[in-house]
Amino acid sequence: MAEELYTLVTGAGKGIGRAIASEMASRGHNIILSSLPGENLEMLCSVLTEQYNIKVRYFEVDLTTHDGPETLFRMTEENGLKVNILVNNAGVGIEGPVETYSQHIIDSMILLNIRALTLLTFYFTPELKKRPSYLLNLSSFGCYTPTAYKTVYLATKSYIYYLTRALDSEFKGTNVRTCLVTPSAVRTNELTNRRIAKAGWLARASVLEPEDVAKKVLDDMFKGRKVIMPGRINRFIFGISAIVPEGIIIAAVRNLFRSEDAL
Repeated sequence: MAEELYTLVTGAGKGIGRAIASEMASRGHNIILSSLPGENLEMLCSVLTEQYNIKVRYFEVDLTTHDGPETLFRMTEENGLKVNILVNNAGVGIEGPVETYSQHIIDSMILLNIRALTLLTFYFTPELKKRPSYLLNLSSFGCYTPTAYKTVYLATKSYIYYLTRALDSEFKGTNVRTCLVTPSAVRTNELTNRRIAKAGWLARASVLEPEDVAKKVLDDMFKGRKVIMPGRINRFIFGISAIVPEGIIIAAVRNLFRSEDAL
């Protein structure tokens, strides 16, 4: 009898996380959904179960709390759920002049984007190594460039970049394949949509839809791609930036994000 395996998606209540969960379900994978309470996971669970005839479980956990990541891991263990694909998608980003951040905002970005992702990776790695598995971490297109007005957020995304690439080297010869995703802005909620509308034409042209990101990411992950950058325009910009002096790029993005209302 084949082993029953699950894909665990954090931040599954909306945006890229919800889209990845839905796309995985459409491909016949059993799903574990995780997000904060109040994000309608029960409804999504029912929809995916009925539509794709798969098994779906959900756990509402605040991953920024001290015991949050361990609690999620223990929930899967206690329910006998075997994870062979871990999607570390949950994250939060705040922008603006650094002195306007509150301690709560800074804590939220560091605890969720860095600590929770790292601890979940730590907890699930022994399980992932037991069988052919994937570790999929969501970073950002901005992880490559020091960016004014998005200082803490994109610093956390740079951490994810370096952690994932280092783990890829560390996991060589094991069952675990790593995959890093570096998307640009994605339409996830009304606030994001308003910011996109106010942004320049290049920013608007490079905006991605969650469903398109999910399909691209999973197609490439299963093909063995280690770093995935959704969007042709984003890949073009990245290629150009490789030959432009860093100082010019840093100045350009500083001007782009100078306004707190900018994307």
